[in-house]
Amino acid sequence: MNVLVVKTCRFLNEQLAAKQRSDASKGVYVFSDMNTYVGHQNPLKEGQEPFRKGLLSEAVLALEAEVMKNPENAEGWRLLGITHAENDNDQQVIAAMMCAQEADPTNLEVCYEPWCRI
Repeated sequence: MNVLVVKTCRFLNEQLAAKQRSDASKGVYVFSDMNTYVGHQNPLKEGQEPFRKGLLSEAVLALEAEVMKNPENAEGWRLLGITHAENDNDQQVIAAMMCAQEADPTNLEVCYEPWCRI
């Protein structure tokens, strides 16, 4: 592969990663690329099994597909935040929990989750 093409690809990947970090630090949820769960019938249900097995990356993908499909699903956002908390991804926890609270301000479980102490 041409050296210029490789350097350009690296530069673009670095720029994309920097933007994603910047968005996450502002409380904006940054979705994963290439999510195989998008379009599934019930991604919320599908995300629970990998979570129980400790397959957190798979659980994140399924839960992201759920909230993309149903952005007002506060429980989906809350579970996504919990999954990121298990992964020690504080910025994504905060962003997901902010979305959960926005989707349902009356959901007291969101306020009592560990993310409030981050």
